[in-house]
Amino acid sequence: METSQTFQTKEEYAYQALRKAIIHCDLKPGDKLVIDRLSVDLGISQIPIRSAMQRLQAEGLVVITPHSGAVVAELPPEKVDEIFALLAALEQVALRLTAGAAHAADLDALATLIGSMDAAAQQGDAEGWLTGNIRFHRKIAEMSGMPLLMEFTNRTLDEWERLSHCYFPRVASERMLQAQAEHREMLSYLRSGEIDRLVILTGTHNRHAHENYRRLLKEETI
Repeated sequence: METSQTFQTKEEYAYQALRKAIIHCDLKPGDKLVIDRLSVDLGISQIPIRSAMQRLQAEGLVVITPHSGAVVAELPPEKVDEIFALLAALEQVALRLTAGAAHAADLDALATLIGSMDAAAQQGDAEGWLTGNIRFHRKIAEMSGMPLLMEFTNRTLDEWERLSHCYFPRVASERMLQAQAEHREMLSYLRSGEIDRLVILTGTHNRHAHENYRRLLKEETI
């Protein structure tokens, strides 16, 4: 277990602890962040926690209102639309750069991830599958070899990971097997360099995921 001694500063410790809790949905959208309670839970003073919250606000994960305090940022439908629009655009660029020119080791790494996700899907392990899925999409960005593209993609995937931890377990049974078939087909097109088919398939893959989340959010508002 990580402690404040693991990090160079207490602010960094508070930042990483809170960020992880938000992305993993241990702190849910709309949850109030009470400084006094967090100070006790983390075992540090309030000052580094306040500084950490400012950083999280800059990332869009926390909303701080004067005289009202801080809350975990919501995930409204329009935010979900933005996440998937950005992810689709960024992955299209990454795949066009990668298809037909990927190193065998990278393709083998994707195949290994697909295998681990297959096992998780067969066991009904939504969290295990989700972890592999995030790694799969991060790997695609990494294979582009473009640091700025990787940075933008990782930022978008952080938001997607939070969305997934909060809502994916409720759509897992109907999504995992379909997504796995799409992952295998994506890898096949990556190996063969069929760029246009790969881009079309990836767009379909992301649209299917987007539709599932949109439907779930709509059901919650009824």
